[in-house]
Amino acid sequence: MNKFRKYASYIIMSVLLGMLIISFALWGIGDMLRMGGQSNDVAHVGGFHVPVYGWVGGTSVSIQDVRDRFNRQLDQIQRQTGQRPDPDQAVRYGLNVRALEDVVQRAVIDQAMNDYGIVVSDAQVRQVIAQNPAFQGAGNKFDPMKYRNLLQQARINEASYVADVRREIGSTELFGTVRTEGIGPKSLRDDIFKMESEKRIGETIYVPDSIVTDVPKPTAEQLGTYFDANKARFQIPEYRAFSYVLLTTNDVMDQVSVTPDQVKQEYDSRAAEFGAPEKRDVDQAMTDSEDKAKAIIAAVKEGKSLEEAAKQVTGSADGVIKLGLIQKKDLPAGPLADGIFSLPEGVASEPIKSPLGWHVVRINKIEAGKVTPFDEVKDKLEKDLKAQAAPDLLVKLANDFDRELGKGQSMADAAKALGLKVVTVENVDARGQDQSGKQVVIGPAAAELVQAAFSTREGSDSDLLETPKGEYFIVHTDRITPSRTPALSEVEAKVAQAWEAEQRRKMADQKVKELVDKANAGGDLPALAKELGLELRTTKVVTRFDSDTGNYLSQPVTQALFKLAVGKVQAVRTADGNVIVRAKEIQPADLAKAKDQLDRFGTQLDTMIANDLVAQLLAALRAKYGVQVNEQVFQAAFQSQQPQ
Repeated sequence: MNKFRKYASYIIMSVLLGMLIISFALWGIGDMLRMGGQSNDVAHVGGFHVPVYGWVGGTSVSIQDVRDRFNRQLDQIQRQTGQRPDPDQAVRYGLNVRALEDVVQRAVIDQAMNDYGIVVSDAQVRQVIAQNPAFQGAGNKFDPMKYRNLLQQARINEASYVADVRREIGSTELFGTVRTEGIGPKSLRDDIFKMESEKRIGETIYVPDSIVTDVPKPTAEQLGTYFDANKARFQIPEYRAFSYVLLTTNDVMDQVSVTPDQVKQEYDSRAAEFGAPEKRDVDQAMTDSEDKAKAIIAAVKEGKSLEEAAKQVTGSADGVIKLGLIQKKDLPAGPLADGIFSLPEGVASEPIKSPLGWHVVRINKIEAGKVTPFDEVKDKLEKDLKAQAAPDLLVKLANDFDRELGKGQSMADAAKALGLKVVTVENVDARGQDQSGKQVVIGPAAAELVQAAFSTREGSDSDLLETPKGEYFIVHTDRITPSRTPALSEVEAKVAQAWEAEQRRKMADQKVKELVDKANAGGDLPALAKELGLELRTTKVVTRFDSDTGNYLSQPVTQALFKLAVGKVQAVRTADGNVIVRAKEIQPADLAKAKDQLDRFGTQLDTMIANDLVAQLLAALRAKYGVQVNEQVFQAAFQSQQPQ
């Protein structure tokens, strides 16, 4: 399988198509315009849209192509990690957007091939596939059964694979002017390699601001001057007092009734959720005839292993394909899946016929499925059913409340008519905090309540509003206390604290400057550190991209280290202090000793430059054609993503 991935990846994506899989941050979807109307097409490249008639020219992208690409990404992750991501989680991580970008990218290439008259014949496609070493059997000749078997194992549709090969061949001609060999100048290669490979060892001292303990108390004049210069920092914000009615599902939950029969039906409908399906570790050999398949089974019965028997009959050392640990749903529905999941462990005594050929199957291990008993989950199911029904009742309650408000009643009167609770909040700022900084407005819809209170006039009710989580609320702004600039006497303690912190910082910075100046003038850095009761540390060997936070070497400090000559010192300001760093040792790259690394780096640099050129060509093609995406179709396809 690894061999197939290696060569199939080369044929399908190759170096050239690899260049095309550029971060979709470059491509983006910002330039994709919404397409009106209903369609199964999720995007269109080029052409123009005629109302009612539809698209004229260009290349369409179907939502099914995007779904297929999305699922192939999940398959690839499963093969690499052994676990298939949850589709909803994959959508949250943007794999659906990546799938859309990949398919749109292919459509742009297809459109360009069509425009420039690039035609790839079936004979060319067959030749490339036949020359793929992954598909060759005995005598290094193309083996059709191995070809179909490997595609099946990789879950790649043959038509899609052929289309990818055709596109790769056409792309070679389309972007053939971009050559990777020697595209980067040797001087550029050497300079970048030396810069990236250089290593250094530093010495560091952390000087916290708290080292300064003799900060004087501010005089009245200093305090007044500081306050006048920084009044905005001590502004007293606007405060509001408000009352509200909040409707959540908890308010209607006691009205929801669920029968035992409904709970049992829910358990039966979600049976897969409460049980792990049976899994089987499966190997198979495939042939194009029943006689060959039976010959393999006969050889196994004579004592040969499945591998030996398959090689004896087919002449191929790669005749046995390991499917690994699979579920029944991982196989094409029909005789193959039914047959494999009805067999005992060992080599099957009879071959299985499928549309792909004849299969000789070996079951290495069976992991039985597990089922969680109904009694263990019935309470959860009952709670889930109530939670499902509660939103409808909540909507009804909200409508009833809205009707009461529509009669001209105030929020308080409407709430009283329905027996709803009115909650009062005294003075809070726009963050929902009181004057001491304590968070007062907490719980469901806290942010929305405060925002509504600060958007409603004093003495008025807001509209009945809904939160993104489906809660309903209305706010009455009872009182507004405008923001103001306080008198110094009101905030004197805070002003004094801020003044002292600033003075401490300035005094600490001055101490650090004096220490740095002494060290750069030839002073003994360890002795200077000792005078201040500080520790001198020696860092690990680092490149300019490394950190050694255990020795105070954060990235900003590392960058400073790589600007220093040996023995020279610099200070880097942190949030609560300074880090003093001295370059102790520089280990330059030796180009002669690193010849192999240098050559590999040169190849990587050539590829990166070529990638940039191809990216620019693709961006130009995209800009030339234009890409329009039907966002409604795209969003609907992945709203509640389930394995396709």
